[in-house]
Amino acid sequence: MDANILDDLTNVPILSELSKEELELVAPYWQYLVVEAGEIIFSEGDPADAIYYVLEGELIIYKDNEGAIPLELAHVTSHQFFGEQAVLEDSIRSGTLQSSQPSCLLVLSKEGFYEILEKHTHVGVILLKGIARYLSLQLRETTGQYVAICER
Repeated sequence: MDANILDDLTNVPILSELSKEELELVAPYWQYLVVEAGEIIFSEGDPADAIYYVLEGELIIYKDNEGAIPLELAHVTSHQFFGEQAVLEDSIRSGTLQSSQPSCLLVLSKEGFYEILEKHTHVGVILLKGIARYLSLQLRETTGQYVAICER
């Protein structure tokens, strides 16, 4: 097992409740993805088949805008997640992901996620709780932004 990946996983928020032994169980399911500036990681309409965590770098998720300037959906930076819904549902990507600078990501495929759930149920439950906690925080942030806009 790659010692670096184990070290990097200790800083991933959705894995924060896992013990060292539990992290060692899930580490083989995660892979590094290193991309150059301008590289497209996935395109709008592609199968949603992985969750990503940004170790370093910046990426932009955008939606095509029928020949006009693409609509930026999200700006993703170091220590942020995206694609977490992909492991929970069968869907397609709602936008295109492109790196705006050289970036290093950790990737957990949907297949790897479900294998963790099947082979290491206790760890899978903790992982699901971590994803639920992250989604809840995202929803709270979005709600706060919506309220701020409505109060203008």
